[in-house]
Amino acid sequence: MISYAEQLLDELGYDLDNYDFDNMTFEQVRDLIDELKDERGY
Repeated sequence: MISYAEQLLDELGYDLDNYDFDNMTFEQVRDLIDELKDERGY
């Protein structure tokens, strides 16, 4: 899941260093992916 979130962040031009995946819960990563997918238009 983290690699997918990183891919979406990269595609959308976000700085990966701004996201501390080591300290994020599963739910936080899932919610982030949902937000990024909405922004991307999936």
